[in-house]
Amino acid sequence: MMGFDVIGRLLGSMRDRDGQARALEDLTQAQPGPPGPRAAPNPAEEIYLAVATKVLSGWLANRQQTLVPHTLNFRVLERAQADLLLAVMAAAAQADGEIDSREVRQLPLALRRVGAGEDEARRLDEALAEPQHLGVLLARVQEAGLGTHAYAAALLAINRGARANRAFLDYLGARLGLAPEVAGSLERRYRA
Repeated sequence: MMGFDVIGRLLGSMRDRDGQARALEDLTQAQPGPPGPRAAPNPAEEIYLAVATKVLSGWLANRQQTLVPHTLNFRVLERAQADLLLAVMAAAAQADGEIDSREVRQLPLALRRVGAGEDEARRLDEALAEPQHLGVLLARVQEAGLGTHAYAAALLAINRGARANRAFLDYLGARLGLAPEVAGSLERRYRA
């Protein structure tokens, strides 16, 4: 259990909140001199430490998905929330000035993927028929606390290969206050 001992010592040294750093003070008081002979490594401890390091590295790399699980599911949304997200999808599709053929094919598939039915598809078509006021729309999204949902909905609605759409997503993430790690996690989950 060498790994836990190291972590315990590190956490213990962090508890010194009165300006003292005993670990550093001990290092400065140590007698300088040549290092002593190194003890032979214990293979079991080395394996334990390597596995613990891998697990910690994997968790840190994937922490946003672990700490903030996110699922966009139209079946569990209230009607007002669903309409708001459909308006975001329409605004995203309109962001580059046109709804291209890829987006036209992609929208019904994206809706089905997130549990939307025919009623939502019809309401999305209605939202696409009129221009969306992005400022008002994003204020409503923030008020409803649906920032990550709105970003996921926008990801499903557009062709991310277009530069204008990429700029729209960057603006949307910044305006909604999403951390880059959260936006990246959503982009991996909701690849169109």
